[in-house]
Amino acid sequence: MMAYARRVRALALALLVSCSSDPEVVEPGLDAVIAEHLETAQLPGAAAAIVRDGKVTFARGWGVGNLEKKTPMTADSVMVIGSLSKTVTGTAVMQQVEAGKLSLDADINTYLPFKVRNPKHPDVPITLKMLLTHTSSIQESSARLVSLAKPGDSPTSFRELFEPYLTPGGATYVEGESFGPQKPGQTFVYSNFAASLAAYIVEIVVAEPFSAYCKRAIFTPLKMNRSSFRIDGLDPAQLATHYTWTGTKGQVPLEHTSVPYYPSTTLRTTANDLGRFLAAISRGGELDGARVLKTETVAAMTAIQVPASAPGNDITGQGYLWEHRAVAGQPAFGHGGSYYGASARMHIRKDGVGVVLLSNGDLHLRIALQREEQMTAWGEIERRLWNEAAR
Repeated sequence: MMAYARRVRALALALLVSCSSDPEVVEPGLDAVIAEHLETAQLPGAAAAIVRDGKVTFARGWGVGNLEKKTPMTADSVMVIGSLSKTVTGTAVMQQVEAGKLSLDADINTYLPFKVRNPKHPDVPITLKMLLTHTSSIQESSARLVSLAKPGDSPTSFRELFEPYLTPGGATYVEGESFGPQKPGQTFVYSNFAASLAAYIVEIVVAEPFSAYCKRAIFTPLKMNRSSFRIDGLDPAQLATHYTWTGTKGQVPLEHTSVPYYPSTTLRTTANDLGRFLAAISRGGELDGARVLKTETVAAMTAIQVPASAPGNDITGQGYLWEHRAVAGQPAFGHGGSYYGASARMHIRKDGVGVVLLSNGDLHLRIALQREEQMTAWGEIERRLWNEAAR
């Protein structure tokens, strides 16, 4: 096992020259320090982007995108980003609020082809705002989320997923799981299904698949050319291989999978592309002449809608699918993400400085194997990047 670890480290260090650019403009020793922390965290590779003054000022990769092929990780390597996907989904929803096709305060049954009400609170409407702030009382189990991951793109439609799950007596409805006991709008309970139900509502009002809509309305205008909610929309040669650390077999490669609730968790993108997205948010919804949201809409989307003091809330504050939390010791908003073979972070401060950090290793999902030093090393990579952003 030690020999395997040394081989991976040697390969990662050897690739630093090919996957880094302009080494003279970064903090001395940054590349070597990040490579060391990647080894401690047992992550094959990582890529990052820094946003400052409304543009991407730094983007590079470290380590490997594919161990077998010895492919270097770069800022253009495509990786899945887990729940960080929700920031794009929130943007798509708010575009349709801007367009007047959606109302944050309307009963979602205004838009859906089937009725959704918490049977314990049948007279309380569930609103789009509740879906976006994780206060809808819709919930799902971890076991259900895991069971839905399948190779390739999911063939299951949103309606096929949600109608039987949210309709009492439906084929997949589970009393006590599909809805919580809490009154809608009162308690924060994080829900991937609720966020993806909001995406389904977008799909309905635009009469276009949600994945295609995001490509047309967000990715193409912002020149996020390697971003897609669908695997078949990407060049396989650009996809990094995702790995899980087993502790006995070392890094085990994983095939690319997706889930029917994909707007919440399986966007595939790059550090460079996400940097452009974050730059647009920092500029009030515009980048290089392309506007995807109005400035006031960005402000509302990223503002705290559910405070830290709200029942169930375990973060500093919740916006419309954007989270607030302390990052590197300072207040910031954005999101984190985990998926099979992937870890992701993207946050920005009010001064417009932001950091994107992606990896093709699933640090946060190693429940039994996760060690404190691994999490500390991942945090140190992010801290060094924030230091670099401050320079």
